[in-house]
Amino acid sequence: MLQRCSRLATASLFTLLSLISASATMAAPPQASAELLLIIDDIGNNHRLGKRTVGLPGPLNLAFLPHTPYAAALAEDAFSAGHGILLHAPMANEKGARLGPGALTSGMDQASLQQTLTDNLAAIPHVQGMNNHMGSLLTQQSDAMRWVMQIAQQQGLFFVDSLTSPKSVALEQAKAAGIPALERDVFLDNDIRPQALHRQFGQALHLAKRRGYAVLIGHPYPETLDFLARELPALGIRNIRLTRIDEFLQQRLWQPLESPALAPSRYLLRTNGSSLQP
Repeated sequence: MLQRCSRLATASLFTLLSLISASATMAAPPQASAELLLIIDDIGNNHRLGKRTVGLPGPLNLAFLPHTPYAAALAEDAFSAGHGILLHAPMANEKGARLGPGALTSGMDQASLQQTLTDNLAAIPHVQGMNNHMGSLLTQQSDAMRWVMQIAQQQGLFFVDSLTSPKSVALEQAKAAGIPALERDVFLDNDIRPQALHRQFGQALHLAKRRGYAVLIGHPYPETLDFLARELPALGIRNIRLTRIDEFLQQRLWQPLESPALAPSRYLLRTNGSSLQP
């Protein structure tokens, strides 16, 4: 009788442990999602397209051109919507294309460049970091990039190198200054045809799944916004989540950040024999 009771107790304990184990398995968190750090550049000149961008599912990382008509108000809206806020800092390019207000040029001395950059940052509420607008010339200049990173360091900002030139030293200077920094992996909309958008988006998702994250840069073109409105809600099914860059850097900065082979910059591409400008 005692032996039978012992067997029953053992069986009951085994059943209980099995149920606990099964429950723990069911409650285990899913495999970690790959992270897509999606930046939308060039916001501030067009209110309608800016509002459409802010209304996309996120969190996104929105980069605002300084001293443009709608940048400050749209940045407030973006902050309220939970998006990350960047200054899209205009920097000198090799093509001589017009930069707009707040331009950082290769002829500036340290005081002029840093004052202009400081004024640009002050024009964007809730700013957390910055990336370069154009900049294929200035990002090659070590002195200018060192001055930029000094301001980023003083204001506690991160930097994303848009990689508009394969000769950019921006990331190197950011690391030297101890600035949290990343490089762009993929440009989404060099070509706004549907098949091209799908190809570039797929490239970014593939990289994110392989490496754990990818930095994708797009622009508030109507075609791009239509595409993202369709594609972003389905990322969860692919086990990919949108992430703000500030949160990503806080969580992952201790890990080495791998840089893949350089993808072509939209500012280096040519269409019908002429350079593609923003």
